[in-house]
Amino acid sequence: MIAPTSSGSALQSNSSDKFSPMPELPLSNTTMTTQPSTATVMAQFDSDVLGDIGGAFKNFYDSGQLWALIIGMVLGYVVRGITTYK
Repeated sequence: MIAPTSSGSALQSNSSDKFSPMPELPLSNTTMTTQPSTATVMAQFDSDVLGDIGGAFKNFYDSGQLWALIIGMVLGYVVRGITTYK
């Protein structure tokens, strides 16, 4: 195990913590001005959620993925039944 050196090291000794990753910065009397973020974003959405779900299911059916899912589940159930030891 290699012990860190005190000269030129980024780790500073602190009374509450043995090794502090960041040195303590002195606080100055300068004030920071912040601007409130009161931007209002309004948008109108004209979407048909149920129509989008129906379109996705129609594409799922038309591409043959529904049948592949059903066949895969049936074959998986059969293989599990064959390979399960009772």
